[in-house]
Amino acid sequence: MNKKFTKIISVILSVVMLISVCVISVSAAESGDYYYTQGDYTIHYTVYAAEGESKGNILFMHGFLYSGSTWNGVAEIMSSEGYDCYLVDLPNYGESTRENGDTEIIEREELMVGLMESVASLDQWIVAGHSMGGGIALNIACDHPEIQALLLYCPSEINMVQSNFLTSITTNTLLMNGFQKIFNAILSMKFIVKLAVYLVTKDWSYAKNYDTDVLTEPLKQDGTFMGMMYSSMIARNTDLEAASSLDMPIMLMWAEDDNVLSSSNVSNITNALTNAEVNTVAGGHIVIETDPETVAGITIDFLSQLA
Repeated sequence: MNKKFTKIISVILSVVMLISVCVISVSAAESGDYYYTQGDYTIHYTVYAAEGESKGNILFMHGFLYSGSTWNGVAEIMSSEGYDCYLVDLPNYGESTRENGDTEIIEREELMVGLMESVASLDQWIVAGHSMGGGIALNIACDHPEIQALLLYCPSEINMVQSNFLTSITTNTLLMNGFQKIFNAILSMKFIVKLAVYLVTKDWSYAKNYDTDVLTEPLKQDGTFMGMMYSSMIARNTDLEAASSLDMPIMLMWAEDDNVLSSSNVSNITNALTNAEVNTVAGGHIVIETDPETVAGITIDFLSQLA
C-alpha cells in the first residue's frame, strides 16, 4: 500500500514539475495597465506581454512632453516577437504623479529601478530610452551594469543647471498655475500642436492625421507644467564619463532629420559609447512613433545577436 502511495505521489510531483517547466517557458507577464508605488510616487505603466515564450523584459522610457504611449507601435511588434514590453509614464507625464515642492523627491532613476525590481531582478532586464528617457537610461546603466543590454533612441544628454533661485520659481504655485493655463490654451489649438508634431517629424501627412488628444490630454492635468519645470531643475545630469566605461551590449539609434537634438549632443554621446552598435535611420526625432517597423526591426536584429 505504501509503495503504491509513494508511486502515486511521485507521478503527481512529476506532472507538477512538467507543468512548472511549461509555465516558465512562456511569458509570465499579462498585458494591461499597472501602477507602482514608492514613497510619494505612483507610477503608471502599460504592459505588452510577449506572445509565446518570453525572450526578455524591456523597460521603455519616453522623452520630454510625451508618455509611455509613444512606444505603442514598437511594443506591439516587439511583443509579437517574444519580448515583454513595459511602457512607463515618467513622473509628471501620462498617469503618473506630478511633482512639486511638497513632494519627497525620489530620483527618476531610482523609481525605475524600483519598478523593475518589483517585477524581476535587474539582471533580467533590458533598459530602453528615447530622448530624455535615453539620458535616464544611461544613468541607470551606469548604476547597474548587471542589466542585460541598453537601447538608446535619439538619446538626449541631460545637462541642467541647478539653482535654488530657479527651483523657487518652479515651485511658485501661483506662477505655475498661470503658466499651466497658458500652456493648456496652446494645447487646445490643434493646428498649433499638429504644426509642432510636423516640426519634429518632418512628415506633414503623419502630423495632419495625428490624434493630438493622445499627447495633449495628459499634459493638461493640473500640476503638469509645474512638475515638468520642477523635475527639469532637479534632474540628475548624464554622466558621460561614467557611461564611457559601460561594457554591456548597447544599441544607439539616431534619426537623419532630427532637428531637436544638437550636433554636440549627438557627438558627445556617440564618442562616449565607443562600443555601441550605431544605427542611423530616416526620419525625425520621434521616429519611434513615425516608423515603429524600422525601429523594432533593427532592435530585434540587435537583440537576436545576444541570445
